Amino acid sequence: MIYTSGQLAKRCRVSVRTVQYYDQQGLLHATRTSTNQRQYQEADLARLQQILAYQQLGFALKDIRQLLNNENDSAPLRTLINQQREKAASDRQRAQAQIDSLNFLEAQLADSQVTATSLKKSILYGQRQPGKLRQLRRTLLIWVILIEFLLWGLAALIWRGASTWWALLGILLTVLITIPMFSNYYHHVSYLCPHCQAEFTPAFRRWLWAAHTPNTRKLTCPHCQQKSYCIEEYRSR
Repeated sequence: MIYTSGQLAKRCRVSVRTVQYYDQQGLLHATRTSTNQRQYQEADLARLQQILAYQQLGFALKDIRQLLNNENDSAPLRTLINQQREKAASDRQRAQAQIDSLNFLEAQLADSQVTATSLKKSILYGQRQPGKLRQLRRTLLIWVILIEFLLWGLAALIWRGASTWWALLGILLTVLITIPMFSNYYHHVSYLCPHCQAEFTPAFRRWLWAAHTPNTRKLTCPHCQQKSYCIEEYRSR
């Protein structure tokens, strides 16, 4: 089947100018009619679809040209796939850091006005938080779920007539697991006051019983003495 520039563009949902551009770059190979009109074959349709797919994956035009000229050699494509995967992973980390910074800044609005200092803090927060704090929270959640299963299992045993010693054993195991679990979490977090921007670590007892949200905990700042929801941050021990 023969296609004009307009027909080929319509089939691939791009503009006629895009088709002509790829032709000028030597990626498509049109024939000319007696009236100098471009004509394309089925092979050109498949080639344009391939070009657009590579572009959607983020490949540069020079790389696409290389791939089209070496279709029987998969090595260049494998190399580009690895490079583009690494770039996409890096972009994803930057995007997540930006989201964390925005969440941090939004949390500050609940208790204070946004200042130049808080803006700087929010950027630094997004740069250092991705990964470590989320991993710490995931680990805590997994342990909490395991404890829940343990308690429900022991409750089922007692309901079926098992000795109450099983209940005592369950309580003992829960305490032995819970104390080091929360202690580890406590020693890996600090808090940022939304009022004075000071970073601090509260006493364990106050920390344990304080009201909290997924990203904040209601604490009294030891520097400005203001009680508010302070931003949770990861810290190395």
